[in-house]
Amino acid sequence: MTKVFSFFILPFLIFFISFKIHSNFIFPFPPFNQLIFDIGKEFSDRISYDQPLGSKGGFRDFIGLLFGARRLTADIAWLSVLQYYGSHEKDQGGEESHSHEFGGGEYDALKKMVLRVVRLDPSLYYATLYGAGALAFNLNRPNEAMEILEEGIKQNPFYWRFQLYVGAIIYKQKGQLDNMVHLLENAIRYPDCPTMIKSILANIYRERGNDKRALEIWLDVYESGKDPWYVEQAKKQIEELRQKLGSGV
Repeated sequence: MTKVFSFFILPFLIFFISFKIHSNFIFPFPPFNQLIFDIGKEFSDRISYDQPLGSKGGFRDFIGLLFGARRLTADIAWLSVLQYYGSHEKDQGGEESHSHEFGGGEYDALKKMVLRVVRLDPSLYYATLYGAGALAFNLNRPNEAMEILEEGIKQNPFYWRFQLYVGAIIYKQKGQLDNMVHLLENAIRYPDCPTMIKSILANIYRERGNDKRALEIWLDVYESGKDPWYVEQAKKQIEELRQKLGSGV
């Protein structure tokens, strides 16, 4: 009886248990065929030193995944996004355009670059929030922002802050600015809220005449000291707003 169990019943039990575990297991990453490996062609018209760090993608991403360095590969891809979005774009004549501030160009490849990051590692929530915020509120491309948020929600359905951004974007599209501001106020309370969103909200308040609240947000940006560029912007805004509101503020 022991031999029968060992040769027939035990293998069947092992197979059955393995099958059940496999069928109930949810793989934490998108399928391999959904990864974006062709990002390099977005910058094929640039000379090599003018291409964002890590923007080659393709084979490099594949090697990173092959050796189990998914997070490192995603981090390099994220650095590529920051370098791309933090630099001046070139105009059609190949000259750098300095007529806009940080994030004020077209940045046609931004959505694809952010999707590359969040598909490599969906746990990089900040990348989703940052990309969606930039596209919706800085570049006025809410539909692309929604695509990024939908991707984030699909991979992380319980991370409710994505829904917060969805609501804010919908209110923006409908022109319901009071509701949008309310949701953005909720968003900036959390440590993982991108500094960019805080600056956007501060600028909205300033445009609407609420200089006091704008000053409070810029003070928070300055005191956090997270992003050097925004800290410098906050310093200028604080000086202007204090002069406008009076020395007692």
